[in-house]
Amino acid sequence: MKVDILKSSGFCGGVTRAIDMLDKTIKENENKTIYLLGEIVHNKIVTDKYLKLGVKIISEDDLDKLNDNEIVISSAHGISNSLRSKLKRFHHIDSTCPFVRKNQNMIFDDNHSNILFIGKKGHSEAIALTEDKNIPIIEKVSDLDNISLDSGSSYCQTTFNEDELNIIHSAILNKSKDFEIHNTLCEVTIKNQNALKNVDPKYNILIIVGDRHSNNALSLYEMSKYPKTLFLSSDKDIDNKDFN
Repeated sequence: MKVDILKSSGFCGGVTRAIDMLDKTIKENENKTIYLLGEIVHNKIVTDKYLKLGVKIISEDDLDKLNDNEIVISSAHGISNSLRSKLKRFHHIDSTCPFVRKNQNMIFDDNHSNILFIGKKGHSEAIALTEDKNIPIIEKVSDLDNISLDSGSSYCQTTFNEDELNIIHSAILNKSKDFEIHNTLCEVTIKNQNALKNVDPKYNILIIVGDRHSNNALSLYEMSKYPKTLFLSSDKDIDNKDFN
């Protein structure tokens, strides 16, 4: 069997940066406990690696139990500004993806009274970018039913499915031409998704390698147009897949 790895494959810059920051922190603080506020990225293999190295994964509720100046790293998905302020009493290392932080600043500076955020409800990034202004999260068109769309603006999760995003954007503009639409998808997300929209006839199977908790990986799997698409979370999954 011949297997090619697409050029767009691999971790994006934001994920690589966050992992490098965590590695550097561990190396520079060998005798100290490193507290990770949520998973550094949504990938079990990466998470398990750091748990074995002694990193403690905590939730926001656990912060009250920690002493001042403990080392706390927040994930690449971002955190709300209110949580950022809460972390000032610690030695806080913010590994938020620069692209996510740019979107967060745009939302924070937006003066519209009506702001929408298109993303996955419950996702770390969606929570981080909507919490400060209590912005509604729109996951599907039906979520717009009870929302006033006279005027305002919308933003989106950086790893959202572009096809679904376009459908929601169209629904918003059908109700209001005065709405400002900000497509804040990550450039790497767009590149990766576009690579799967045109089926290359020389391949029989497309394999998505990623974690099932990763919205990025799941979006790629869902939008694949290949007649056969397999999802692998680890090398152990290979034995259970049909490669005929």
